[in-house]
Amino acid sequence: MPTPVEDPNKAAFLERVRESLGRHSPILATPDHPTLKATLPRHEEKVRTILGKTEARRVANIALLVKNATEAAWQVHQAKTGAAAAGVVSDIVANSGARNVVRTSDDLFKRVDVDGALRKHGAGPVVLASNRTRRKSEIRRLAFGSELGICGVDYAIAETASCVVIPRRGVARLASLAPAKLIVLVDESQVLETLDDFFALMRFGFLTQRARTPNYYNFISGPSRTADIEQTLTIGVHGPGEVHMVIFTG
Repeated sequence: MPTPVEDPNKAAFLERVRESLGRHSPILATPDHPTLKATLPRHEEKVRTILGKTEARRVANIALLVKNATEAAWQVHQAKTGAAAAGVVSDIVANSGARNVVRTSDDLFKRVDVDGALRKHGAGPVVLASNRTRRKSEIRRLAFGSELGICGVDYAIAETASCVVIPRRGVARLASLAPAKLIVLVDESQVLETLDDFFALMRFGFLTQRARTPNYYNFISGPSRTADIEQTLTIGVHGPGEVHMVIFTG
């Protein structure tokens, strides 16, 4: 079989991708992460390394997340406590003038009393969760009729300024996709340095909890963008056009 000839446009194409990501040099080092075929102890060792590194670099990772998120058009806010984070959310909602607000029902809101803070402005959120009295069609109607969504995240990636939402009971994706404005709450303990770290943790989870492994991950990396219309970059067509990231200490 003849050796494939490298396309002469490959280098230029990769350079354009790097420039779009804000990078100025190629990645030369291969991440040291075990494959799925590696032994479980090897994966356990890598996870311990990642967790130790993440804790040791927490301050630097948060600073990197703030920098990259700001460059990616996130509006970044920092709070020292969960109560302060709820106050930040309340201020954002008040300044936006939103009255129809929805949120997910994940456990985060037991620690961050967003509901109480918003009621002071007469904008208590509707919780998007299916139950005996609310069907999925009703959740869709509420989500697309709202002006602002609020959700927690599972991880925030400093390298790419991406917030990761892993599907599970109580977490409605529509809260982060349907409204024109979005607020995500990030506990500083959820900040990872790189995407490679995230996928290493997910690989370990796949090997040890296969029955609970989700079939997708939702990455939010800033305002919705598209260039489908006459190759012109447009904000907010397929999702929120204004996004806020509130980073707090749990």
